[in-house]
Parts: sequence; C-alpha cells; structure tokens
Amino acid sequence: MPSELDLLRSLDDEPRTPSTVDISRAIAAGRRRRVRRGVGYAGAATVTALAVAGASVAGGVFGHAPAQTAATGAPQTTAAAPPRADRLIPGTAGWSAPAVSPPTSCTLDRLPLPDDAPMAVVSGADPTGRYLVGRSYPRSGGYQAVIWQDGGVRKVTLPGDREELLHDVNSTGTAVGWSYPDGEADAGPLPYVYRDGKVSKLPGVRSGSAYAINDAGAIVGDDDTGHAALVWPSATAAPVRLPVPAGASESTARDIDEDGTTVGTIDNQRPYVWFPDGTHRELPMPTLNGERATTARVFGIRNGWATGVAGDGLRRPGSDPKAAPGAGPVGPDGRESEGRTTAVRWNVRTGEVRVSDELRYGADAVNAQGWQVGTDKQGRAVLVTDTATVVLPELVARTPDGLSTIATTLSDDGRTVAGQSDDATDTIQAVVWRCR
Repeated sequence: MPSELDLLRSLDDEPRTPSTVDISRAIAAGRRRRVRRGVGYAGAATVTALAVAGASVAGGVFGHAPAQTAATGAPQTTAAAPPRADRLIPGTAGWSAPAVSPPTSCTLDRLPLPDDAPMAVVSGADPTGRYLVGRSYPRSGGYQAVIWQDGGVRKVTLPGDREELLHDVNSTGTAVGWSYPDGEADAGPLPYVYRDGKVSKLPGVRSGSAYAINDAGAIVGDDDTGHAALVWPSATAAPVRLPVPAGASESTARDIDEDGTTVGTIDNQRPYVWFPDGTHRELPMPTLNGERATTARVFGIRNGWATGVAGDGLRRPGSDPKAAPGAGPVGPDGRESEGRTTAVRWNVRTGEVRVSDELRYGADAVNAQGWQVGTDKQGRAVLVTDTATVVLPELVARTPDGLSTIATTLSDDGRTVAGQSDDATDTIQAVVWRCR
C-alpha cells in the first residue's frame, strides 16, 4: 500500500532520517494551503519480495541463478513476458478470486487506542481485515507501534524511541515494520518482524525497512546502504537482493503477492515486477494526455493487480523534490508547471495498463477483486469497484478537500476498509469502515 511519506521520500535525495515533525499532520496542513492530497496516509513505505534459488515461497519457486545476497553485486538481468494464465497455481496471485458482490454502503467506527492516545493512523491490514497495524501518538509524545485484532488493540514495542511503525500484517498476525535506533543521530531505520508476541530484527542489513509480508511469511523491503530491493524468504532467513536491469543504480520493493510476485521501482522512475519463476521486467508506461508517461512508480499488488502512479514530469528539472505528490512540478519561478500525477492499475499477468478515471492521484490499496480505495477527484475517500464508487463517510462532515479522511486498507471481500479521519478537533483518528 502506498503512502504519502513513501512518495515524499522517493522524491527526496536526502538521507533517510526520522521525522522531526508529525508527518500526518504536516501533510494535512500542507494540503489545506494548496491543491490537496497525494497518495495514502502518513507512515513508512510499502513493499515486495522474491526468494532464493530453489526456495519454495508462497506457492512459487524462485529460480534466480545465481542467487545474490544483499552484500554481493547485482545478478544478471532476465527479461520476460508475463506468466501464462493457464500455468498459474490456484490460491496464488493468478487465481480467480471468489466472486463477491460489491458493497453499496459503509458505516464508520473509531478504532480503540492504547493508553487513551489522542491520535493514530492505520498503515496496513491482512487480506481478511481481521488484523490492522499502524501506530499511535501517545500523550507523552513520540510514537507507539500498534496492532488491532478483532476490534481489540495492543502495543508492540519496537526498539528505539525516535520513530517506529508497523506497516503490514498477514492473516496469521505476523507483522513487519521499522524503527530508528536510539543514540545514533545519523542512523537509518532498522527492519523488524513481530510474531507470536515477540519482536525480532530482520537479519542482514545495517539500515533498511520492511514494508510487506505475505501469508507464507516472505517479507520484502529495502537495504538503504546498498540502495537495493530485498526479500527475506522468512523472518529468520538472510535477505536476497532482487535483480535489476543493466545500468540501474537503485531499486525499491514495495509489495508482495501470495505467490511471491513482487513489485517496486527502478531508479525512482521505472515500475518493475519480479515473478516467482525468477523472471522480471519493467511494467508498461501508460499514456497521459496522448503521450507516453515519463515516470511511474508501483506500490501495491494483490492477485496480480498492481497499482501505482505515473506522471509526465515528476522529476522535471527545477521541480521541488519535497512538494506534495500530485501538486505538480514546480518551475524556477515557484509556480506549478503542467506536469501531473495520475493513478494507474496494471494487470501483471496480461500486461494491461489502465489510467484511473475515478481516483484523483493513486490507489491507497487494492484487493483480490482489483477494487481500490483512494481519493476521488472531488477529494472524498472512496471505494472503487467494477460497478460503482462508494463514498466513505467521515467522522465529521466537511467540505471535501482530500485531507480529512483517508482510506488505506481494503479486505479481499471489500467488506472491511480502514484508515484515518479527522475528528471535530481536527485530530487524526484511526477508523474502520464496515461495508455491505
């Protein structure tokens, strides 16, 4: 699932450091002053993965040869067409999702918070919607990673007090995220996994983040030191560096499907997919305003549906790398240029690419049906299905502007959506929508 902080960091060439301000509130305040809203909530980034040669992960066998660890050079690149639908394994990323009727309405409830924390955000969920993860903002200050299960909440203590977040969770309740260590002002984040009530650091990186986990336990993330996309085949296995095309200097991995298909971005501008058979390729660029997009990034995948954003000027010379995504590049005179950011959905099995007419920027989550949640062109949080668009209610009715209510997760059946909504005091609250 994409996030605004993910987009801001992807546009920023500065080293990664913990936030010195409340990112959620800063982004919301920025939206009030200009054209609204980028993609997602405020948290860390989303993820992807692949695995070692011969290792069976999530129903797929990864065939990279040779397999390369995070400490070695990049493996040789292999280009490939999408896997054939008749060779896909039932129950994995190519399976046909059980048919469910699209919901037509949703109701909203606040999620409980530990220690009566005044504010919280939701960053991820398992495919059923039973587990949700994110972080709260205690009254004493700082951050507190949290996990919700069946309506209850508990704290998860990640090492370090500078910044922490659980970013994704699978259907067994195993969650992944990151935190910044204490006492090292220039240190980057460290990746962690939470399972069976215990927190463990993921092995093999000096600085990096874990963004997503599938039900087989494969985890994807990044190695900040090597600027490389990684997959941990399990919580205890050494990470494997994902191969990149010749000439690429950096890669990110943002999400992993149930069969191990992984999506991410090459050199901050080329959308990329790694398949479980070891092949990998660039995703096609969409057409914007009659011309091929110049840049695109992919953030999420579910059941072969990948989502992201594309633009015709995201890194144009003279642009402000820290401007809110979707606001358009900024020229030397300080005014926005004609560049735009558009939501995109790919079918990684067929190669189909489609520009969204419903969403204003990018999907914040996609489910097994290919349905999406995001913000529409009127600035409202919405659930977009194949047949209709459902507007999600807010805690407090406001003029739609794309900042007060943001949906960030979507269950496979479309019945559970989670995210955040501002209350009457303008404070961000973690919320869940129940749809029918």
